[in-house]
Amino acid sequence: MFRRLISRKMVILMTAFAAVAALALPAATRTSRADDLSGIELMQVTRVAQGAAEYEGLQYLTARSQGFVNVAPFAAVGLGTGGAALTGQVEVRVNITDYQDREIRRRLDISPAGPAMGGPTFLVFTGTEGGGMFLGNPFRVTESYTSRHWAMMGFATLNRAADGTLRALRQRDDMLNGQSHYVVEVVFNPTDTIRYWINKRTFLISRVASRYNSREIVVENRSDYRKVSCLMLPFRVVTTLTGQRMADLTIDSYDIQTVVPSARFTMTAGE
Repeated sequence: MFRRLISRKMVILMTAFAAVAALALPAATRTSRADDLSGIELMQVTRVAQGAAEYEGLQYLTARSQGFVNVAPFAAVGLGTGGAALTGQVEVRVNITDYQDREIRRRLDISPAGPAMGGPTFLVFTGTEGGGMFLGNPFRVTESYTSRHWAMMGFATLNRAADGTLRALRQRDDMLNGQSHYVVEVVFNPTDTIRYWINKRTFLISRVASRYNSREIVVENRSDYRKVSCLMLPFRVVTTLTGQRMADLTIDSYDIQTVVPSARFTMTAGE
């Protein structure tokens, strides 16, 4: 039995290296080799394509970006309007710093691209609850699964699925932007799941979608992958919430070395 396990791991490893050396093999050959892989094996191959051991060893990730954010949800909560006085979609150009850690915590610090107005604006998932500030006004997210799902899209989920800590279930293949993708669903519990669309040509992730009781909540479309150290990371991310666009961001830089203090993943404005 031990020999069978070693043999299985070697097959997965060889397939993973084939994914990294994508340009060395015809696309049809790569696809046929991966078609029979299970969900966890596809997540392992994807992790190799995105950085192998360096991705596996990630503790923190900080992304600095700029782009347009729909401020209506922030204003509805932060100003206490309940959304009644806000109609349509108002997008404001901002600068954003996105902090993640391996404990599936996440925080967005949002600052205006122009003159500063009001107090700080940020979103955070502490590991147990979601909230933040809008122009200095504190708020909490009453539908906690929304902020939880957004945090679950970070790098830690891919690592946990590839390690077998979370179940990874193969779904039916799908077409996305004219290209064929493998689809894998990672299961946190009976209500919370994350689906990954994995490009068959590159084995990089094109889309991540959270599902709550089988209903799609948060979606990230990822593109423009570039090399950062030994990692392949997306430099364009478009996020939607229940079908409404929330943000269209261009990443300026990634920091995978700096430790993010635990205090940053709290409801306070400072570290």
